[in-house]
Amino acid sequence: MSFTYPRKEMMVRVCEAVENGARLHRLGARPGFPCAQTIYRWAKADEPFANRLMYALQWRRGMEVSATAGPVFDAERADALLMAVRRGAAIREVLRRPEFPNRRRLKRWKSERPDFAQALQAASAVARKIRLRKWAFYDETVADEIIRRVAFGEFVADVEADPALPSRPILARWRRMRPDFDKAVRAAKLSGRHHRLHNPRRLTGVLFDDILDRLASGACLRDVARDPKMPCYSTLMYWQARNPEFARMVAWAREMGRETRAADEVERVDALLGHPRPPDRHGRACPGHP
Repeated sequence: MSFTYPRKEMMVRVCEAVENGARLHRLGARPGFPCAQTIYRWAKADEPFANRLMYALQWRRGMEVSATAGPVFDAERADALLMAVRRGAAIREVLRRPEFPNRRRLKRWKSERPDFAQALQAASAVARKIRLRKWAFYDETVADEIIRRVAFGEFVADVEADPALPSRPILARWRRMRPDFDKAVRAAKLSGRHHRLHNPRRLTGVLFDDILDRLASGACLRDVARDPKMPCYSTLMYWQARNPEFARMVAWAREMGRETRAADEVERVDALLGHPRPPDRHGRACPGHP
């Protein structure tokens, strides 16, 4: 059975519901409300609605922060975070995992607990030493991979951001240790510049929608850029600076991505606790849940 919504009136109702604390992934369970995918399609096609919904999402987030202004430190999750960092993971990579706090919550933890902030700083120093030991010796296979990627158009900064490859300090040390490697990297940069000039990535409509869909599904720009079929991170940032419409829709898709990650975390916690999910707007229970 298909539903036809009075779009203009429903857009107003959706924004009001979000401002009052509703989450987009839960609206579909309310009678008469569209699902999150429908709201996403409306926002892509209607700029005023996208701006209004962005404001509603930011308003709700501000109300949630105000309502939880008390201490939010979680000792068990903090210990797990410190352990993950001590094992060599970068903090920015750890914060992407749903079981750990986001960057804003981590900042509050550090301000409320100076002892935790010191422990995190010490753990980060240990992780840095671990990564240095991992790449203590020059690896010919890894060096060839770096040269290949740079020669085919990737920027050195994007290659250094890949957690599977050496970071910037280690790569700089390799270039000092091995003049032949440094010379090969310089030649690869010239080849990469020539490759980008003769094979530019164009922001087509299909690519535009693909990037937005990935961001709205919970991925960040760096996750999108890591896909070999997608533009590199520097190209995405360049498009945002030169294309106001693309920048606006990327900002909106990021808000949708935050909603998606929040929904995934709620579902994960519900599954762990055995709580049933609410039925959909047809009154049916969600599959896989009691």
